[in-house]
Amino acid sequence: MSARQSIPLSSPAELRRNAYWTLGARLALAACLVGGLILAFQLTHHSRRSDAFLDAGRSPVIALDLSWSVSYADSKLIEQTLRDVVDSGRRIGLVLFSDTAYTALPVGTNADALRPFLRFFQGNVANPWRATFSAGTRIGAALDLARQMLRGSGVKKGSVVLISDLDDSPSDETALARTLVAYQRDDIPIRMIGVNPTSQDVAFFRDALQSAGTVTALRAGTGAGGAPGTGRAFPVVLVVVVALIVLLLALNEQVLGALTWGRKRSTA
Repeated sequence: MSARQSIPLSSPAELRRNAYWTLGARLALAACLVGGLILAFQLTHHSRRSDAFLDAGRSPVIALDLSWSVSYADSKLIEQTLRDVVDSGRRIGLVLFSDTAYTALPVGTNADALRPFLRFFQGNVANPWRATFSAGTRIGAALDLARQMLRGSGVKKGSVVLISDLDDSPSDETALARTLVAYQRDDIPIRMIGVNPTSQDVAFFRDALQSAGTVTALRAGTGAGGAPGTGRAFPVVLVVVVALIVLLLALNEQVLGALTWGRKRSTA
């Protein structure tokens, strides 16, 4: 039977070298564990569908279409999209519009301030804007107000997220074209979230935006990122991170455990 590896008591230098090695290994292990915990926290708190259209490093303004055409059949999709924004924890501004547009929340408001708006898209509370907005839609007016809000607040890097069925009024085309030119000049990206839009409207705005932004079509049964809304995907990365943390803890106990004095074996 082979003897276990040991450090002779008569060799303190050998003991010191092993102590330094153990300390270095434990520091490296601790750094890995802290990094793993931080990554796990980020995965559980920031893996949200809103990240698909809320640009990192930019201050967003949400422009929400409340025309008659999106007040009923599409309300669930609107509620789902707004909830994703609320859960993002970002600071935003809010424009409500139909044929006219007005500032509902100033730039820099915590996204949680959107939460009271959710109930108006759940089908059990009357929409308070029905008496104010007509059936017409002027997307150009909403985008222009959102741009003015960003400029007025002194935001250097802003963005606009428009939530609409994209059924714009024909009389708005001139104002819309002028506004889109201003967005390109000011380098403000536009994310258009089309709520059950027609393919013609999607094609029109993709051509109109060109390099100024993107258009994402939401359909019934899809999430904000355009994937089927059957729940969140299995968190493979999070599981791997947790498994790595468990492995590192086990490694610490097995390899870097404290030295113990061996007991003298009794002889029969």
